[in-house]
Amino acid sequence: MSSIMAFAQQLDGYNCIYLNSHTNNQWGLDDRIKASFEKKGFKVVTSRTDIPNAPNERLATLELTYSFEIKYGGTPFNFKLKNMIGEQVFEAEGVGNTMSAKADANRACKRALGKMEKMPYKFDPSKTPKLPTPNTEKSSWTESQIREYLSTSRIEDVEGIYKNIGGSYFQIAILADQGKYLAIVMETDQPNWFVGSVKAIIEKLKSNYYNTCYFEDNYSKTETISELDKNGVLKIGNQSYMKLFPVPKE
Repeated sequence: MSSIMAFAQQLDGYNCIYLNSHTNNQWGLDDRIKASFEKKGFKVVTSRTDIPNAPNERLATLELTYSFEIKYGGTPFNFKLKNMIGEQVFEAEGVGNTMSAKADANRACKRALGKMEKMPYKFDPSKTPKLPTPNTEKSSWTESQIREYLSTSRIEDVEGIYKNIGGSYFQIAILADQGKYLAIVMETDQPNWFVGSVKAIIEKLKSNYYNTCYFEDNYSKTETISELDKNGVLKIGNQSYMKLFPVPKE
């Protein structure tokens, strides 16, 4: 008995697989998956810290997760591939039915991988996804460049370095850019976000209020009105950011 299910897009824009295992290579499943993708031409890493840091290389990386359930009548094995901005690009399932749990899992895994193995593949960087946020020359600024600009220029109240209060960790620099203000990521603990990405686009309204386009952690956009209070706290929808530099005057 066997079954294969797959929903696939082309994999040509990717050349690295992050194998996010939850079984510690039970029955050699990690080894089987790793060998299959390496034979196809992918580089495979097994630690999140080994995912490339350079944006163009990181965006060419897919995270692989898998699951299986040993049960009478057939063991289903499913694996999924998501890119670094959270989009699912591939899913496949295979089923194994023997008299052994180990054999079932390995047979199901092999059948699920078989769909990927049969796909034509050639890495093409032009097909690698792009960040769905605006580009800006200031995204390449180092922290020292940002601090120098904020220290030596005539800046607006909203400009500065901020850290979020609660939620996923983000340190951002809000800088003037062509008549608007861009919130540029300086540090984050989110693997699908990159240093230099734009977290928000801010436009001055009146007083301490700003029209804001905010990118959520999954890159969806929220249109909202932001407010900067006298203590240097910028409220963007349900998110709040505290200004760290320059220190707000009391």
